[in-house]
Amino acid sequence: MKKRQWIWTLIFGLWTTGLLSQKVYTVETVPDPKAAGGGWVADPDKYIPDADEARLNALISALEDSTTVQIAVVVLGSIGEENPKEFAVKLFEKWKIGQADKDNGLLILSVMDQRRTEFETGYGLEGVLPDVVCYRIGMQELVPYFKLGEYGKGLIAAVQKIKTILENPEAASEVKSFYDGGARSPIPGVPVPLFWYGLVNLIFHLIIAVWVLLTLWNKEDLYDKYQSVRKVYGWWWGIPFPIPYFIVMWGLKRLLTRLRNAPRYSKETGQLLRKLSEEEEDRFLESGQIVEEEIGSVDYDVWVSEDESELLILRYAPRFSKYRRCPQCGFITYFLARTETIERATRYSTGRRRKEYQCKNCGYTHEVFETIPRIQSSRGGGGFSGGGGGSSWGGGSSGGGGAGVSW
Repeated sequence: MKKRQWIWTLIFGLWTTGLLSQKVYTVETVPDPKAAGGGWVADPDKYIPDADEARLNALISALEDSTTVQIAVVVLGSIGEENPKEFAVKLFEKWKIGQADKDNGLLILSVMDQRRTEFETGYGLEGVLPDVVCYRIGMQELVPYFKLGEYGKGLIAAVQKIKTILENPEAASEVKSFYDGGARSPIPGVPVPLFWYGLVNLIFHLIIAVWVLLTLWNKEDLYDKYQSVRKVYGWWWGIPFPIPYFIVMWGLKRLLTRLRNAPRYSKETGQLLRKLSEEEEDRFLESGQIVEEEIGSVDYDVWVSEDESELLILRYAPRFSKYRRCPQCGFITYFLARTETIERATRYSTGRRRKEYQCKNCGYTHEVFETIPRIQSSRGGGGFSGGGGGSSWGGGSSGGGGAGVSW
């Protein structure tokens, strides 16, 4: 009896020692992957297999190249008693994930001892990745794998879904609604009653309708009205409410067209202004603005009075573009022109990659050199290699949006 008691005491002692020895991270002590090779993943306690980490780096690097969006993946054993959401916001602001002029960063933070994952988005992603979409991605893609202890696969599935949505917004309709009661429902086998779905649907669209009407009523300037209404015009409505989606979008599109083409008058003299054609407006635009129109990064409407003494230039930019603001000339004509592998990575040494950015307006070029992590050997087959994003983040800010999931 005493021997058995001694064994249990020893086991308990070893277990508590393991808990006490687990490192507790603060925002200041989380290792920044940009300072250690230019990757996107911080996993100091090695919860993710090397092959999965390489795959994550490759996915996020490809996403940044195509959309300029930056994603940081952080997996920590413990943050003590801190709240994961608050920790995510502070870490996001410390690293400044995303481009400074777009705030298009995303932080995926997993705290293992609290069994919690937070998706923290920058302001620029709140429209395309609202809270409800982040929550669904977490529940449908990440949680099933995390429950099995396959953390790398869960993160890969979540990042892959996010990448698909950001690169092809129409694919967002494939994200299954939490109200369909399907196999991947967050509450397996318990579909939400149709009554509640219809009620939420009705309330949601009433709120949108009231918001649009108040916007049209309170704002006097047509351009301000257009920009405000455009914030609610997006593909993501089709995710929770696919039935009224096309009707609502058709109505909003017509409203936006009317606001953009409605007659405008000079604020100084009250003269009626005339909207110029694409060919006519070029003589009133700067050369950089003409280039922006040619490449599709910005579209301009030019309105003039009859004697051309009054001029109004309005700027319309798409939600997503591979172009960013040029640090030299200031126009949205700067993009990643080419990527070249200078030295391939092997299982024994890192490699080097060169990225060349160019401006289609002023011709400014800038080179960024990156370290490619070593190829990790895997008994289950080959993985992906790749770092990405240079040695620092882009200077983005957190918008406080996103969602958290538990497993």
